[in-house]
Amino acid sequence: MKKNNNYWLFAICSLFFNPFAYGEGTYYNGTYQSPQQRYNTNGYYNNYSDQQNSYNNYYSRYQPQYQQQIQQPVATKQNKSNSNQTGFYLSGGISHETAMWRFDMNNSKSILHYDNVNWNVFDVNAGYKFNMGSTPAQVDLGLKIGMQSGDSTMVDDDITNGGYFITQWVDSGTGDIIGDQIGHALSVGTSNGGSMLGFNIGFGLTDFFKWGNAKITPSIGYRSLNYKLETKNNYGLSVDTANCFTVPETGEVQCDAAIVVHYSDGSSQILWRDTIISPMEIVGTADPESVDTGGTYYYQQPGTSHSYDVTWSGPYAAVDLRYDINKNNSVNGRIELGLPSYTATGDQPYRSDWQHPKSVEDTAGLGAATHLGLLANWNTSLTDYIMLSFGLTYDYYSVSGADAKTYLNQNYYMTIYNNLLSGGVIDGIDWGAGYATEADMLNPTTGSQTAINIKSLETTCPGWVCTAKSEVDSIYKSMGIRVGLNAKF
Repeated sequence: MKKNNNYWLFAICSLFFNPFAYGEGTYYNGTYQSPQQRYNTNGYYNNYSDQQNSYNNYYSRYQPQYQQQIQQPVATKQNKSNSNQTGFYLSGGISHETAMWRFDMNNSKSILHYDNVNWNVFDVNAGYKFNMGSTPAQVDLGLKIGMQSGDSTMVDDDITNGGYFITQWVDSGTGDIIGDQIGHALSVGTSNGGSMLGFNIGFGLTDFFKWGNAKITPSIGYRSLNYKLETKNNYGLSVDTANCFTVPETGEVQCDAAIVVHYSDGSSQILWRDTIISPMEIVGTADPESVDTGGTYYYQQPGTSHSYDVTWSGPYAAVDLRYDINKNNSVNGRIELGLPSYTATGDQPYRSDWQHPKSVEDTAGLGAATHLGLLANWNTSLTDYIMLSFGLTYDYYSVSGADAKTYLNQNYYMTIYNNLLSGGVIDGIDWGAGYATEADMLNPTTGSQTAINIKSLETTCPGWVCTAKSEVDSIYKSMGIRVGLNAKF
């Protein structure tokens, strides 16, 4: 009976609190199941399956439309990205470069070099990026114009590395060789007013290799660099030596300046320190008429003494690397290897009349020279389409064994030759007694050695052009600081 009373009490309480209990989720109706039944029967599982089926039906019904809505923005973004990779780009900048140029002559041992040549350079580069099928590509053109800034130094050195042959002296009585007369010269001048012109054209595969934010563009092309240098206010010393010896105590090499004595019978004698006791003891076959120092003298050339026009031109292969630091900043670099040709055309002071197209010409064919070019830039955005760049440039050109041609002045040499033949005083110069015939003048024993040398020169240099194979080694190197603007369209 107590049990039944409790049951009714429970029922009455349930009815009384029914609205509140239902709101809290604690009202149990006739579908109440024990926890064991709730988790071990299929009631809730079936309900989940129905919801899953309903979701699957919804997904299959709206999936095509949903995917289209998702994929459309991705495709648009990709197309926009591709559009950024095509179109025109333009860059320009100014740089200050410091350079040096040198060439060595292997036979004459002469060395000429221009040091601390400063250039102010303006450059402009333009290109177009396009899609070559599925591969992004680009073509680019470049132009650079430079003017020499300030004064630099030129040194023409025929002393430290040898000299040039003048003539060979032979004892007329015994036929013994006395020795060679060798010419040496050293001159130092000022170079200014030079000019530079360069251009290049290239084709590359844009961002062909990618690693994260790094992109690499390989390219091939053709590059040409031309510069012109002149020397003014040249000061020099020329010395003709006839006797060189080594000082035993120090190993120092000393050479005596050649002194030439001319006698009344037209003969000459070369003297140096060990053969002269006093001027009165000079002994010859006749009375001495004059004494000269040959090619030993000091000189000053107030005008233009040297003029060179140099061109390096040929194909190259290059690799450009760009690394994007963020959306506003990036760094880029370039390594370029070229195989250019080499041509250097010069006028030099030994052609006193300057009435000639050129004095010397050094040439090496396409691929005979080498070029290494390096570039590094830091770029920062000014706008969405314009970037400011700061960079360094480096170029190194070299050639070994270029052929050399020397263009001689025929009138100069033949005037001397004819004056020796006729003899007498011409333009204030006494050319001696002259010779009855040309054969007499060219006689190895009794003739004129100068005339013999001129005749030999005419034979060995056809057309008065002397050619020496593999004669010249040359290098040009420069380093610069550059500021520029890059724009894309």
